[in-house]
Amino acid sequence: MSGVWRIESNETLLRFCDRRYAEGDHQRQRSLSDSNWRQFAPMKQKPTKPAPNILREIQADKVLPVYLLCGEESFLIEGTLKQMLDHLLPPETRDFNLTFLDGTDITTREILSQVDLYPVMSKWRVVVVRDAPFFKAQQRTTPITLLRNAFKIEITDPQKSISTMEKLLEVSPQQIAERHFDFTNAVESLIDELGTRLTDEERGFLERLPEIAQQLDTHANETGATDDIDLLLEWLQADLPKSSVLIFTVRGPVNERNRVVRVVETVGRYRSFDPVEVGPSLNRDPLYKKVSEKFSEFNKQITPRAFTQLRTRTGGDMHTIAEAINKIVDFVGDKRQIDEQDIQNIVTQNTFDNIFDLTDAIGRRSIGQALKSLYEVLASGQEPILVNASITRQFRFALQAKLIAGRKGLRPLRSRMPFSEFTRNIFQPLVEEMDNFLPKSATHNILKQNPYVAYKIFQTLHAFTAEELVIAIEKTLIVDTQLKTSELNEIGVLEQLVCELCTTRK
Repeated sequence: MSGVWRIESNETLLRFCDRRYAEGDHQRQRSLSDSNWRQFAPMKQKPTKPAPNILREIQADKVLPVYLLCGEESFLIEGTLKQMLDHLLPPETRDFNLTFLDGTDITTREILSQVDLYPVMSKWRVVVVRDAPFFKAQQRTTPITLLRNAFKIEITDPQKSISTMEKLLEVSPQQIAERHFDFTNAVESLIDELGTRLTDEERGFLERLPEIAQQLDTHANETGATDDIDLLLEWLQADLPKSSVLIFTVRGPVNERNRVVRVVETVGRYRSFDPVEVGPSLNRDPLYKKVSEKFSEFNKQITPRAFTQLRTRTGGDMHTIAEAINKIVDFVGDKRQIDEQDIQNIVTQNTFDNIFDLTDAIGRRSIGQALKSLYEVLASGQEPILVNASITRQFRFALQAKLIAGRKGLRPLRSRMPFSEFTRNIFQPLVEEMDNFLPKSATHNILKQNPYVAYKIFQTLHAFTAEELVIAIEKTLIVDTQLKTSELNEIGVLEQLVCELCTTRK
């Protein structure tokens, strides 16, 4: 078995990883009881104070100087941002008072220069910064990488070069400029640590550091902050503008312990938009409530069965659901109640179901049906690279489910078990017990998906062994490289993959 995936002993359940999605070192988890899994109840949590409603505050003219909108649900982030802008900026002056910036390609000083501008014929000026790197968890970078990064920008950005070396050597810029004893000791230790990996040019760069720092010393004292994060923190903790609003949007989760996040939460508002989880009952299901409220805006209601089918066909994706609601409203006309037939007529089977049909046929080793399902997926407009990525994701989830079932001693799922029973008796208890054993990223964790995904996958666990699933994943990763780098016929590559998977045996 190749090293792309690794499965270790049962005592370290699910500590397998794709190198491209490595989750880091996991601590050994406590041993879980093998008693009847149905008897596990969700852990009680302390009641938390509900987060302030950002839109209601803005409507009430309570506007704060900074906001952070983040999370997996980018559709909800963009929807909230649009409503904020609609309330803050009148259409006739919006172009003069709204600036969008790419946070991955701009400095804090440039951001703040935009925020400091006064509004034009408007009460507010708004600056939106997308995907700023301040909020992400910092990844550990090796000393040799930090050194080489600093060396590369010695001429183009000496200030940042010194700032990087300051952190690597754990000394101040002033100690570097004065060739302080701590600086010389730190350099000697670094040279001993890196040894032969250091080039002559890099050794020369270390010798030149005091000269570089001496040239920047006066400028550094004038500017105060030595890097973007310190400058942003200094701004957030000072007197903030009274007529400007700074909005950060970040796709994906942020590190809540990050000091910038904590300060933003103190002086502004921090809101995370995570996938809507299934409630314990329909009346307590947050997605059902949102969908019902949306239909009520059009003076319509949706039946519980129709909602269940809508969730199933869309996979619970908020963007897809919003588009589906608009189509349904247009289709039914004056009809007030939305039923199952309306959903069947309007909402097409989602990509997940099509991919599931494909992997199900592969599990049954039915080449003809598998190829038929492949052609149906491609005919729906999906790009071959995305189709292969979906197949990879499906097999990854199946491997997680297979190992979970083995650990908990779960019997094969009855095909006629109602979805609600599976969610209540199997899925929710497993989330409480097993979530820490799976990748933290919601994208790669079966227990962080809509329960329908797990419901379909758990029904077919008998089709593959764990070893066969590992082989299948490795094959799809090879195909991913072929689709991205070769000139082979894309459909032909996927056809060959399907045929090989249908004939693979342990």
